[in-house]
Amino acid sequence: MARRRSGPSRIRSTDTDLGRALEAMTAPELRAFVRAVLDELKDEHRGRVIDSLMTRAAKGDAGWKPNRPSSRIVNDARSFADAAQRVGYADPDDVSEHLRLASRACLAGDHASARAVFEALLIPISTVDIDLGQHELVDDVLSVDVHTCIAQYVTSVYTTTPLPDRPGAVFEAIENVKPIGSMLNPIAEMEGVSAGALPDLGAFLPRWVRHLGRRRPSRMNGRATTNAGSVRPYSVWTA
Repeated sequence: MARRRSGPSRIRSTDTDLGRALEAMTAPELRAFVRAVLDELKDEHRGRVIDSLMTRAAKGDAGWKPNRPSSRIVNDARSFADAAQRVGYADPDDVSEHLRLASRACLAGDHASARAVFEALLIPISTVDIDLGQHELVDDVLSVDVHTCIAQYVTSVYTTTPLPDRPGAVFEAIENVKPIGSMLNPIAEMEGVSAGALPDLGAFLPRWVRHLGRRRPSRMNGRATTNAGSVRPYSVWTA
């Protein structure tokens, strides 16, 4: 029986020569290379790479933040969402642009505007009051990373809600968008999209654990059941 000949191995990001090549390039050379690569990508891929790059830059040591989008983004998103719900449909490209502005606002520290835009769109998309024409996952038709948007939305709820009400608000936000994306490790995922440390985290965690205990009282071997009856590791909600 003849064996199929395997093709050449793919170059991985951990390739030694690739690492040496990156180290050999100056910062201006790397920037020029990144811009050239971005120009070659398709629009949807370019958008996601740029979003990821900005998130990493905002979390870096330089203290960089993007410019805050115009304050009009909230009213624009709400008007767009209202119109979309009346007809039951929205163009995925238009939705992506509104969500991208909300993401920029979150990275820039304008969490109130980010929360308002995310709520205006993510919730009606989750309830299918706005259809995007997708046949499978919402992520398939949007040029933004939906999971990142969800994490940023929950983070904006966290930062804009007073501490006593925060556990309930965070839990509700996670539940509201669960149809389009689950947060299995909320604390770590919020930290992953936050430019800085989550405020009052030490005071929040015991309140969060108590809230989860009230909402998920049925335990099985240290695990908590979801509202839908499925079992989820209890620890991931508090990690």
